[in-house]
Amino acid sequence: MIADGSFNWLNPAGNSQATWDYLTPENRTPSHSDLYQVQGSLAHSFFSLPGGPVQIGVGMSARYESDHWNSSNPVDSDDPRNRYDATINGVGAIGHRYIQSGYFEVNAPVLKQLEFNGSGRYDHYSTGQSAFSPKLGAKFTPISQIALRGTWSKGFRIPSFNQSFGLPTTGYVGGQVTASTPGAAAFFAAHNNDSYATDPYTYGQTQLGNPDLKPERSRNITLGIVAQPTRWLSLTADYYNIRVKNLVTPADTSAVLAQYYGNNGVVNIPGVTVIPGAPDPLYPNALPLIGFIQSSFKNADYSKTSGLDFSAEARIPIAAGIRLTSSIEATRLLRLETVIGGVVQRYDGTLSPCQTTSCSGAPRWRGNWQNTLELGAAKLSTTIYYTSGYGDESIDYGAVRGDCSSVAVYRDTATPVQCRTKRFINTDMTASYEVGEHLTMYLNVLNVFNVKPPYDPNAAYGAPNYNPAWAQAGIKGRYFRIGARADF
Repeated sequence: MIADGSFNWLNPAGNSQATWDYLTPENRTPSHSDLYQVQGSLAHSFFSLPGGPVQIGVGMSARYESDHWNSSNPVDSDDPRNRYDATINGVGAIGHRYIQSGYFEVNAPVLKQLEFNGSGRYDHYSTGQSAFSPKLGAKFTPISQIALRGTWSKGFRIPSFNQSFGLPTTGYVGGQVTASTPGAAAFFAAHNNDSYATDPYTYGQTQLGNPDLKPERSRNITLGIVAQPTRWLSLTADYYNIRVKNLVTPADTSAVLAQYYGNNGVVNIPGVTVIPGAPDPLYPNALPLIGFIQSSFKNADYSKTSGLDFSAEARIPIAAGIRLTSSIEATRLLRLETVIGGVVQRYDGTLSPCQTTSCSGAPRWRGNWQNTLELGAAKLSTTIYYTSGYGDESIDYGAVRGDCSSVAVYRDTATPVQCRTKRFINTDMTASYEVGEHLTMYLNVLNVFNVKPPYDPNAAYGAPNYNPAWAQAGIKGRYFRIGARADF
């Protein structure tokens, strides 16, 4: 109708209901989920140790869970490709399972300065997975101003319904054949360097469920210190190290583009299917752009992350009825990587992992600093948020750390638009006043200085030209909120 001119653009209201129904058909995807659970637990204090009584708790549970989540893009036997091309693309999954669990926890204050905690949980799934997950913790307080703490634990995560039983779901990714792409010269020549070959394009990443997935198994270690040198000041520092085996992840498709364009459309990657896109209208016999990359979820070798968490809080009395509270929190990401087929993909400080975060990145530093001044019934608070910059390379799409081979380029198909995104700093302010026992008035001013988000044509697949994960406040601009809260 739009193509042949029968749609009335001058007076849209003049189009018949049949025309609107044809252009905007109603889509119904009736779905339902069920969860039934019964559980019981017992806890009791037993004999005493020098630090206090030993407490023990045990419990059991049984549950049934199911999802019948119909796809908005069902199988179309007349036009199979329609399942991938349709604009409606809701996630779908159909499956069910029974789970039996047993668990316990023991808290033992051996001394007033030393406390141990141990717990464990056993889970069995009707889909064939089971595991025991233990946890051990200790806290040592040599003097009242300092406490040392640490934990060691193992975890177990069953694949989600979508990962095990998911129906085809497609997300679209921006791409461009550049001068550095293997086979680019031959591809450009076959299309006589027209815009079809050289301009940015979009291809689909289609995921399917895999009922043969193994559960994820993790090991987590934390070590930390808590210091309170005075009554008004407290400090903490913690190190964490997490390793996950059999990580459920999309298949590694980082080599698809190089193989497709470098081998004239031939891709040989187990578990990955490539569907060519629409041909070039001017050169229909030349190799088309990639249309879709289809794959199932798989178990990676492992993933590993480690980092440091810091916090400090000062509660400073200034005068009668006046107090300043200042707190700061910061996280330093030391390492974030995934090993797939023996190949290490390291993400910290880059835009990756794109497959699981939609190219929102893994900045190495994040933190906030809040200062609150209390003046009787009035409070004024300021919070500064900081996110460090990062490299724009997409490691899980075949890029190498430190180079710009996967970033957006200018029309010459070779010059990178940007290789690194700048840091983002944002400030919020809030003020409140307790009018009475039951009424509080407040004013919030978000993004006080109206800072703009750093330009990033690579984040979120390049769609908004900024990173919505870390810089959403910048795109909204300065924002006011005035209100009242009544409690009765």
